[in-house]
Amino acid sequence: MLKLLASLALRSAWSLPFVLASALAQVPVQVVPPAAPTPAPNAAPHAAGAAPGAAVATASTAQDAKSAKDGDKPKRKGIPVEDPLVHTHCARCHALDAEQLMTRISFLRKSPEGWSESLKRMVRLHGLQISPSDAKQVVRSLANSHGLARSEAERGLYESERRVHWSEDAQDQDFRRACAECHPLGRVLLQQRDEEEWQLLRSTHVAMFPLARGQMGGGPPPEEERRRGPGGPGGPQGAGGGQGPSGGPTQGVGDRVLSRLAKDQPLFTDAWDRWQKHRREVPLAGTWTVTGHETGLGDLFGTATLVRTDADEYDVVWELRFANGSQVRRTGKGLLYAGYSWRGRAAAAGDGAASWREVLLLDERWQTLRGRLFTGNYDELGADVTLHRPGAPRILALGNAALEVPSRGHRLVAYGSGFPAAVAPADLFVGSGLTVQQVERVSDRELVLVVDVAAGTELGTRQVVFGSEPEGPTVRLYDTVDYVRITPLQGLARIGGAKHPKQLERFEAFAMHRGPDGKPYTSDDVTLFQVWPQWGLEEFKVREQDDDVQYVGAIDPASGVFTPAIDGPNPARKWTANNIGDVFVTAVVELDVPVRPEPKGKDGKAAAGKPAAGKPGDAPAGDGKPEVVPSAAQPPTPPAVPARVKKSFRARSHLIVTVPLYARWQALDWEDR
Repeated sequence: MLKLLASLALRSAWSLPFVLASALAQVPVQVVPPAAPTPAPNAAPHAAGAAPGAAVATASTAQDAKSAKDGDKPKRKGIPVEDPLVHTHCARCHALDAEQLMTRISFLRKSPEGWSESLKRMVRLHGLQISPSDAKQVVRSLANSHGLARSEAERGLYESERRVHWSEDAQDQDFRRACAECHPLGRVLLQQRDEEEWQLLRSTHVAMFPLARGQMGGGPPPEEERRRGPGGPGGPQGAGGGQGPSGGPTQGVGDRVLSRLAKDQPLFTDAWDRWQKHRREVPLAGTWTVTGHETGLGDLFGTATLVRTDADEYDVVWELRFANGSQVRRTGKGLLYAGYSWRGRAAAAGDGAASWREVLLLDERWQTLRGRLFTGNYDELGADVTLHRPGAPRILALGNAALEVPSRGHRLVAYGSGFPAAVAPADLFVGSGLTVQQVERVSDRELVLVVDVAAGTELGTRQVVFGSEPEGPTVRLYDTVDYVRITPLQGLARIGGAKHPKQLERFEAFAMHRGPDGKPYTSDDVTLFQVWPQWGLEEFKVREQDDDVQYVGAIDPASGVFTPAIDGPNPARKWTANNIGDVFVTAVVELDVPVRPEPKGKDGKAAAGKPAAGKPGDAPAGDGKPEVVPSAAQPPTPPAVPARVKKSFRARSHLIVTVPLYARWQALDWEDR
């Protein structure tokens, strides 16, 4: 259990900040200047052992000699830094040459969050003094000129989105061993560097966090290792040394990881080159249709109106409504970095309204912005959204999209944009077995379709398409509800309220179908619709007389929002323990569902997903009666109403309530964009 808690604490989106905040430090450990460096006017030499804030713009005499010796070596290619404001604040420590290449900065590209972290580190560790307005401009400039192409930003977007629930299990094991012990791999995936810069990154880690040598190798130069001798730190492995937690060598691991990163995430890529050659301001102004989902509140639909105020800057008005009936209106501002990466903030009207952050990514065709809106002390409360640019009439999302087979008069809600004033059933395609009997136009963005589903229709999905659009969202056809599932299956919360903030957790429940294989609780099971159960907590017993459920906190029985207890030792608890522990989250709901049809075949496949079929006149298995097949001119028989039953469903999931993050680098004022 302690190992699990430690792992969760380490791998949370913002955990162990004394490691995370500096894990990708850019402190110039070894500066190799360009062939003919021209220091900036405010540059100053950096002496060994200088206090934080001392300049490191010029290289040592030994480094100059090495550069002269290697004069025939191909010149290192980098990205010029052309912003005078960056020169003003950064050339004090980063050498600037005649081609406007700056040490370290010119040889890497990062996300806006990556540059923001670098700037905060310069403030914390090197005495950089910068105003909030200048800081925002520096981050914006670097994120544009040394940012990421869309495909590069998408690779580690979950890190920028501050997701609490994510997995990196599919990543390379060496990569995870070298980097994921201290921070999410998303931090590395959101960077592009040349080969030398990746090596300098390891040197930075080892210099600032010596224990990192045990994960990725690296260490003192050979002459320093020889001076220390075989008994000195690092052992007999020399510069290639480094011991992992189990005592095994890690230099090979680090070398393999750095070699792969230099190959997979180089400084220059085709995607970045294309964007730079064809770069222009992306027009975003207009009213975009918003679809998405927020945990606990259900599916959402609405609009986001963007009004351009300056180049790549917008005022935004969000108007959203949710499946549970709630509505919200937020106003704020946003920026588009490097042509694809949207960052913004918005808040609802009223004193004390929480500010929501926005991390969205524009698609290659500039038609959708997709990402996450989030808030909370740990960025744990959020909504997944997609913004759709105004265009031709089309259906973008569906509400009440699970249809019983058979059924009559099902009211299917279609959300989209551009619907004309007059809409007829013939304007919509819903697939085989479904018939649109009536269409009600609520607005130019919403339709209500009255749909019948014929008896014997094959279970599965059908597309719902308007007009000439080639495809659209899908409905799910089912015969009954087999069970209810809670998400997340494993939640995480942190106690707080006295010295540290609380991390909340939100749960929701969904009706599930057994899927094509006919077996519940397997990977092909289908989510049907959200249900609104009665929520509760039960003990997750890991020892005798376990009493965690009495102390960890409480869950709202109606909304599924878990609020952890206060931090600090609890005198009322045995051993004056903290209010942490493991509990089950339970959901109980009663649903009126169709009775599951009896399987017609011996293997049950007909009932699982496809009804029994045969040639006209054949006797299908199970009933001994000939099948009646209507002629093409004969109208289909209206579906019969299936037998129904009220059924109680119960589900549970696991919740870990752990300690706060005892040290966190708080956001600076200039991060409020």
